[in-house]
Amino acid sequence: MKKTVFSFLFFFMLLSGAKVAVAQSFNGGLIAGATFCQVDGDRYAGYNQLGFTAGPYVNLPVGAHFSVQMELKYSLLGAHSSIKEVTEYNLNPYSLRLHYVEIPLMLRYDLGYFRVGGRSLDFITLEAGVSLDFRMRATEDVNADYQVTTSRWNFFSATGNVGLHFAFNDHLGMGARFMYSVAPIRFTGNPGWFYNQYYNKVLQITLTYNINSPVR
Repeated sequence: MKKTVFSFLFFFMLLSGAKVAVAQSFNGGLIAGATFCQVDGDRYAGYNQLGFTAGPYVNLPVGAHFSVQMELKYSLLGAHSSIKEVTEYNLNPYSLRLHYVEIPLMLRYDLGYFRVGGRSLDFITLEAGVSLDFRMRATEDVNADYQVTTSRWNFFSATGNVGLHFAFNDHLGMGARFMYSVAPIRFTGNPGWFYNQYYNKVLQITLTYNINSPVR
């Protein structure tokens, strides 16, 4: 955990240094928000596990409307049984919490090329990319039996991301992303390729604060 905290601090110092040294090229800021999660491969369904995500980012424009963004985030993901699954389907109450350090690399395109009623749509940005995910800790609670099950879940996985971002002004914005594992988070030992794996499936809603010039 100390190494994780140090990594966040080191990354943020680099972000601050980038702001001073190359303020005309780089943008940087903070991102934080909620995650609504489930795990494909288990017996439970629905985005019932509420978590959160937070961390710094740096953004580098690479064209008139394109930019590349790198983030370093702590994210709480997992799965949770619903009342219907417990009462109607007779499944055990279940909760899974997966703690990750994520490093997303996103290609972003703002819609400034387009105009509606004479107004540029540069405040809307489309984004897509991949995240390298490092599992820090995992816990499971099955029918009130709480266990630390970190070793059952893969230390490394990867996630595909697609999203949309709206800039309210030069500093504040709001984003939404859909995230799905492109590398499994766990192998179950069951026969068959797809049925032998678990995958994170996440909806993410975030607020962003841009420290430097506006990121669209």
